[in-house]
Amino acid sequence: MHEVILRFDQILKIKEFGFHTANNLYTHPSRLLDFDVFLFVAEGQMEVWEEGLEYIVKKGQFLFLKSGMSHWGEPKTPAGTSWYWIHFFGHLNGDGDTLHDLNSNKLFASPTVMDAQEDYRKSIALPKHGTLSQTKGLENKLDALIQLFHSSDPFRALSLSLQTMELYLKLYQESMKEHPPTKSDRTVLRIIDYLENKNNYEINSKDLAASLDMNYSYLCEIFKLKTGSTIHGYNARLFMNKAIGLMKDSERNVSEISDLLGFKNPFYFSRVFRKIMGCSPSEYMSRIYRK
Repeated sequence: MHEVILRFDQILKIKEFGFHTANNLYTHPSRLLDFDVFLFVAEGQMEVWEEGLEYIVKKGQFLFLKSGMSHWGEPKTPAGTSWYWIHFFGHLNGDGDTLHDLNSNKLFASPTVMDAQEDYRKSIALPKHGTLSQTKGLENKLDALIQLFHSSDPFRALSLSLQTMELYLKLYQESMKEHPPTKSDRTVLRIIDYLENKNNYEINSKDLAASLDMNYSYLCEIFKLKTGSTIHGYNARLFMNKAIGLMKDSERNVSEISDLLGFKNPFYFSRVFRKIMGCSPSEYMSRIYRK
């Protein structure tokens, strides 16, 4: 009801960009659309109904309207009101439960090793109706996108799509600043700090539980809920980052790196490395520049 889920595992398709200033008292047209709408009011205020709910979108506020839902207005939008709009196909609230919600990762810096399958299966939850503290940058960006929309640039569609996704991502990041960390957020940050500061790959569950004075099963549950990753999965990616750093910045071989990072043996290290990186350590080293 109060959020829209925007999929980021596929490109947005743009239908139209626009800007309008009402010269007289304005009534939003009644319509049922097959595309999604982003509305941003630069001056004045606009009144819109969607499926029985009334929204008053004031200066500096935005509103998402979803495809397949009726929306209309009454003669309540005053003359002089100016607004931008983006019409797009973005799968709002579509199949979001099959993706990893970026909201669960808002406080947590993941290890930089990227998984081509999982790291791009993301969705973001944006406020359906939100207020921006700084609007000039958004207005400048929307003006530039409108100009691009009306241009003859042969890559116009692709550029509009990518820049719109970036715009929505920035809206998401700004909305996240308004949410202070919860007790469970702080617990996850403590787990990450523990993982980042240990020198050995293996996780001692009793030691981790004792260091946080909490039940290990609870720690596993809350970590998965908040990050979308298991503690062991996060730890593996973290140590593969360390391994890659050693590969790039030294002449150590696989066995030496395995031993330095506290793996049981090089075969186990290679198995974990292949699972995370999709290739063996020796194959990876053959592809990179080494000092």
